[in-house]
Amino acid sequence: MPRGPRAFRDGLAWLLLGGSLLAGQASHAAEAVTGSIVRDLHYGEVLFHFYQQDDFTALNHLLVAQATGQLPHHEAEAELLLGGLYLSYGQHERAEAIFVQLLAGGAEASVHDRAWFYLGKLRYQRGLHEEALAAFDHIGSHLQKALAAELPMLQAQCYMALGDYDGAQRLLEAWDAPGGWLAYARYNLGVALARLGRTDEATALLQRVGSMAATGEEQKSLRDKANLALGYAWLQADDAARARPVLERVRLHGPFANKALLGVGWARAMTADYDGALLPWLELVQRDLLDSAVQESFLAVPHALGQLGAHGSAVESYQRALGVFDTELEHLDAAIERARHGTLLPALLEEDEPGLSRWYWRLDAIPDREDSRYLYLLMADHGFQEGFKNYRDLLALDRYLDDWQQRLAAYADMVETRGEALASRLPATRARLAGMDVEELRQRRAVLAERLAHAEAAHDPAALATAEEQDRWQRLAAVAADPGFADADPALRDQHRLLQGVMLWDLDRQFRERAWRARRTLQALDRGIERAGGQLAAVREAGLGKPERLVGFAARIDGLSARIAGMRQAVTGSLQRQEGVLSAMAEGELGAQKERLASYRVQAHFALATLYDRAGAVQAAAALPAGSAP
Repeated sequence: MPRGPRAFRDGLAWLLLGGSLLAGQASHAAEAVTGSIVRDLHYGEVLFHFYQQDDFTALNHLLVAQATGQLPHHEAEAELLLGGLYLSYGQHERAEAIFVQLLAGGAEASVHDRAWFYLGKLRYQRGLHEEALAAFDHIGSHLQKALAAELPMLQAQCYMALGDYDGAQRLLEAWDAPGGWLAYARYNLGVALARLGRTDEATALLQRVGSMAATGEEQKSLRDKANLALGYAWLQADDAARARPVLERVRLHGPFANKALLGVGWARAMTADYDGALLPWLELVQRDLLDSAVQESFLAVPHALGQLGAHGSAVESYQRALGVFDTELEHLDAAIERARHGTLLPALLEEDEPGLSRWYWRLDAIPDREDSRYLYLLMADHGFQEGFKNYRDLLALDRYLDDWQQRLAAYADMVETRGEALASRLPATRARLAGMDVEELRQRRAVLAERLAHAEAAHDPAALATAEEQDRWQRLAAVAADPGFADADPALRDQHRLLQGVMLWDLDRQFRERAWRARRTLQALDRGIERAGGQLAAVREAGLGKPERLVGFAARIDGLSARIAGMRQAVTGSLQRQEGVLSAMAEGELGAQKERLASYRVQAHFALATLYDRAGAVQAAAALPAGSAP
């Protein structure tokens, strides 16, 4: 870290040379994929999971719906969504193949523009800036409003990455940015002009951003960053009078407060106002030592005290700095050891909700524990954040596969239980099935049909009589057949004839209706016999083939279990490799912190020794007799 008036150079490089802002980084890679009416139920179900931020389920259901042909009205939209989901999970090659296929297939204008947009954004994320610009050039006038607002920012980022700052300037100057995008455009343009050395124009733009009326936290942070960049630029130009009021506009408790306090102190020190410089620096030494600005303040405070002639206080301040640096170095050594042994990374997930994340996932809360200060520092790094997201997704995927492995074990138990139950019931079932003969039913039906036909042909009303009527008719016939009936009382014979005639009249009157009902009953019986035959055959087939099907299910379960075991093995290997990479990154970052603190410690020792030497020289000179040479 540079000392004295050069202390702000690192901050200037970080702000102006480290890269400009891209607004809307939290936009989804597959955002706003549909603007039309949902006409396919399965597509609506996929969108439901997508807008619930359950991308993994949405991706799986979308693949199943496509494989089964359930999206006839949304084929292009579904492909676009699929490409965006693949892009969300970093599957750049698959996503690019989908977008290229969509474009080659002559998609409609809105799909065409969105496909080119996502293809360009994909190439931008992969560092292919020239190819990204080429893709953006194919976009027409049918891009959705949200994506159209982001497009110029992506193009400007590509120009800056290629070193074409004039191109970025021309693009952003001509851009009629909507809403909050304008502040980002001005900031980015200011950064681009600063890189071109056009300080006056860059200052004007950064001044506008630094003095804007900010509403949300995002805009306030952008305003602070613009003020910080502008203030350090003026410090770099030795213009402390202009730098100080700009740096004082930065919020005291925002993300850029520490660097602003350090800069305010140096602005005052540049005008020899060391009393004024001590005020922000003394505030700064009370803050988290992990911040480089706080670390430097431990050297800046005694430097100012020395300039004010308070050498005793300066010595005490340097000694305090050495004590603080030594304690922090011990903590850093312990944290590095934890990073090497793999206990630092799992701590990040203690407050996290498990699940496969979207590409813009960021940790919302870091657990309150010993390493929290270092975890905040690590999570501020983009590369570590991206690597940790992959680490988190691998853990979630491992849990997902473990869940399915347990389900398959449960399914295997169910199949085994069903097989045992079937084996115990199969003999009795087969015996019952053997006693059921549909052909016999058909023969009995044929006899009934023949009797009905004979009754209709002979017009025999008694043949369709009910059982009660049949009984009365037969009793009347038996009376008439009795040998003594001829010698019976004529009155009895007349009564018998009357009863027989009335009954025959009633049977004849109902004959046609009963014959019609009998035919209907026979037709229903035919349908019932056919249905019973089919069902009986199905039952027999199911009963006899069930063991074979269960064996098939068991084989499928065994196959899926083996596949999942292989996938878990691959995930475990990837997880270990990713953990190694992140641990190395954590160790490297913490090591850099340790080296910086060690450097400050050496500087503090050197400054303390210098003070002691000066004090010794003063004492030695005072001890010499008057007029003698030292």
